[in-house]
Amino acid sequence: MQLRQHNVQLEALRAQVMVISFGPMPGAQAWLKETGASFTLLLDPDRAAYRAYDLEHSLVRSWGPGVWLRYAQLLLAGRRWRGIQGDSGQLGGDIVVDSSGLIRFVHRSHDPTDRPPVSRLLAVLANCSTTNRKAGTGQ
Repeated sequence: MQLRQHNVQLEALRAQVMVISFGPMPGAQAWLKETGASFTLLLDPDRAAYRAYDLEHSLVRSWGPGVWLRYAQLLLAGRRWRGIQGDSGQLGGDIVVDSSGLIRFVHRSHDPTDRPPVSRLLAVLANCSTTNRKAGTGQ
């Protein structure tokens, strides 16, 4: 959860980060507590958002060698294995929607370890902030 380490920049950009999970509330809350993230949590048990953003499902890519390696690194770093939670084949993504509701950035994960660099997300957010100020929205 590298993004939570950039709370100061996110606040300066007036960005609101939301985590969308298809899992049940107890599991999602446990994940937030474990990661220390203070983001807004939304539940999408029917996966409407996953479908709307065309996020993929793949058991093969969800459990490839790179994923096993990343899990081994996390375990060696002291992270706790919580077992398989829900549908382990559902892939996620990172989406930036500006204050006008326009989609400014979409990254559909190829596997669970595939995330865009935080610097890229911050740059997109900064551009949204600049664009909104120029448009006079004050957001």
